[in-house]
Amino acid sequence: MLKQWRVALIMMVVMAFGIFISACGSTTDTGSTPASGNTPAASTAGTPGSYNCVQGTLVASGSTALQPLVQAVATKYQAKCSGANITVNLGGSGTGLSQVESGTVQIGDSDIFKKTGQNDLVDHQVSVVIFSLIINSKVTGVTNLTIDQIKGIYSGKTTNWNQLGGSDLKIVVVSRPNSSGTRATFQNYILGGPETISGPSNLSTDSTGTVVKNVQQTNGAIGYVSLSAAKKSGLTVLNIDGNAPTADLVKSDTYKFWNIEHMYTKGAATGLAQALIDYMLSDDGKTAAQSLDFVAITDMTSTAIQAHQPKS
Repeated sequence: MLKQWRVALIMMVVMAFGIFISACGSTTDTGSTPASGNTPAASTAGTPGSYNCVQGTLVASGSTALQPLVQAVATKYQAKCSGANITVNLGGSGTGLSQVESGTVQIGDSDIFKKTGQNDLVDHQVSVVIFSLIINSKVTGVTNLTIDQIKGIYSGKTTNWNQLGGSDLKIVVVSRPNSSGTRATFQNYILGGPETISGPSNLSTDSTGTVVKNVQQTNGAIGYVSLSAAKKSGLTVLNIDGNAPTADLVKSDTYKFWNIEHMYTKGAATGLAQALIDYMLSDDGKTAAQSLDFVAITDMTSTAIQAHQPKS
């Protein structure tokens, strides 16, 4: 009888110990691997405004106007996700579109919409860039140009600043090549047609930085660049039709020289490309945009966005 009692006692102790171990094993541990059959948290990749760490290598190229913003956001992303390696190259919007189309890069940055025949490119609209006209410091007495006056300059009909109330100084136009999205924006929304000026009074450069340098170093020069670059240049930033290049006037399309910024992928975005595009629209991305004089897409009026859609 005593023997049976001892056996029962031992069995009770073993059962109690097993229950204790089981209870300890069920304690929540956020660092543990989910047990078989449990559903892990869903990925946030593909959700605009989210952050999702995706490791790997990514190359983006294209718009020199968009490059500072993409680089700033990519730097923030890499600081949070150490396994990501992102390179942001220049080249102009046309180059970005052609390189992502050919598969040379994973993202093509562009100030303009994709071209006819590039139907496999998917458009991700990430911000709005403000452009502005800048003039050389030797030009005095000019702070505003009307659309008609700008057309006179870029057609070659107006050749001296004294015709516009300024210094007796020859006008030198610093332009961008045909592949430039900034040039396309200028022609679409300011000139209403192509630039037709040519000859020694016209210089053509392939990047925002080079435009700034040429305007700084060339007496009587005028050029167009992103507002962020214009502010850093120390040059005179012109109003257009009496409107200053400010975010508030861009949001309502009162100031016309701006455009939607695009990050194109060949087919649907995946992996690190999708994660970076999502992060561009996050609070961190918006903070970077504001610091560089971009405007968040979500801050624009629907009327303004519609005004900058392709003409059918």
